[in-house]
Amino acid sequence: MNNFPIYFTNFYNSDCAKIVLSAKENGNLIAQELLSDSISKSLKFAIAKLNLNQEIGLVTIPSSPSSIRKRGLDHINILSKKVIASYISSEIKINNLPILKISKKIQDQSKLNKAQRLQNMSGAYQAIKPKSSTKNLIIVDDLITTGASIQEAVRALSEINLRPVAIITACAVGAHL
Repeated sequence: MNNFPIYFTNFYNSDCAKIVLSAKENGNLIAQELLSDSISKSLKFAIAKLNLNQEIGLVTIPSSPSSIRKRGLDHINILSKKVIASYISSEIKINNLPILKISKKIQDQSKLNKAQRLQNMSGAYQAIKPKSSTKNLIIVDDLITTGASIQEAVRALSEINLRPVAIITACAVGAHL
């Protein structure tokens, strides 16, 4: 996937699906903790494998404003902040950088195949230049299935001359990695 290393702790299965949906759609705190713990482990692995020792910016995959209103929460930014809170005592400063914004209407992707998802996501994000000049950008999502959202995030970041060093998630579909 664009030659960026992907770090995750679980292959996607029906249990992962239930946990992601429970955290995302119902705001279930236990499910949120499970996902943030998993993403934290993925981040620790990325830091160790890539030998990162400078400030890290977590770039979150955005949900649509209507999804956030419907759910009453911004799921991925909640998870990112929980991950950062688990690193309070770390020597590496980690920031939440929600610099990706949705720039066009996109369909719910749950019923779309890979080709449809890629088409749906094409041109969907706009990146906003962050105030800090963090070199170690890591894209964060709760789940990677086809990689369409990640590919679009990389494209949007490249338009403002930013390049992530890695991608982290709680779970991923192995066949699409």
